[in-house]
Amino acid sequence: MGYSKIMTNNHFQYKIILCFSLIIFTSCKHEKVYQATLFDTKVDLNEHPNVEEPVFSQRHLKSRKEKWVGGIFGSKQFKEWNEVLYNNTVIRINPQVAPPSDSESSDYPSQERSQYDFDDVTYINPSKTSFIARISGPYSIGNRFYLFTAQKSGLKVYSIDRPTVIEGDRQWENRDMVKFGPDILMVDNDYVFNQKTGKAYEITRPGKDRIRGEFAALSPDKQTIAFTTNQLLYQCHYPSGKVHIERIDDQQLSKMVTNKSKEWPYNYFTWITVNGKMFLSAASSSK
Repeated sequence: MGYSKIMTNNHFQYKIILCFSLIIFTSCKHEKVYQATLFDTKVDLNEHPNVEEPVFSQRHLKSRKEKWVGGIFGSKQFKEWNEVLYNNTVIRINPQVAPPSDSESSDYPSQERSQYDFDDVTYINPSKTSFIARISGPYSIGNRFYLFTAQKSGLKVYSIDRPTVIEGDRQWENRDMVKFGPDILMVDNDYVFNQKTGKAYEITRPGKDRIRGEFAALSPDKQTIAFTTNQLLYQCHYPSGKVHIERIDDQQLSKMVTNKSKEWPYNYFTWITVNGKMFLSAASSSK
């Protein structure tokens, strides 16, 4: 009788311990670390994964403690960030990407920890099975962008960091993500993403380095991007990869400042159509 009572008590205690263990286990943050590889525009960003919808869930978090942000001229702020879950698991990425032999920009510090704190999350297709996340890297690197896409084979993670050889100063090594209208995104002067179609395009470079210039204009058909570079108006029709260049002389540069009736580059260039592709040209504009 006593033995039976002891066994019953032990069984009851075991159940209590098991229940507490389950509570602790389920309250823990489940996460998985993904290794990023370099992005290729051939990746199908609209592939329908074999998971229930919604594919991703997002949590916006805010620190309860203020942290100094912005260096010497910064201020104390309550840090905010995003966590994204896939299959009820927090996505964590290893930012280390093996650099190609002719690349410098992908060579990140090996001691950098894996991350799941995303500063911004932007979906890039209507079904929301693919998104771009911005994370803050070390001071010497700045912003970086990663693309996450749910595929039938599982979640794939890509670094939107096209191999490059930095020529001269490193001013143009890290750019940003710019949005044109409701559907077009440009990342690092290197890639264009159409959120309406879920397609990605590579912007043709003038050499091995990324375009060292500022965005100037987007064509009316939204398929040509123009950049103001050193003495050149560099233009790329990104669906075809075709490039058109217009030289910028001192007279044109002065008009950027003196002509207040129109904004650059429309105070000197006008859109023309060549073989179905739109480019800015000074030849047909009034000087």
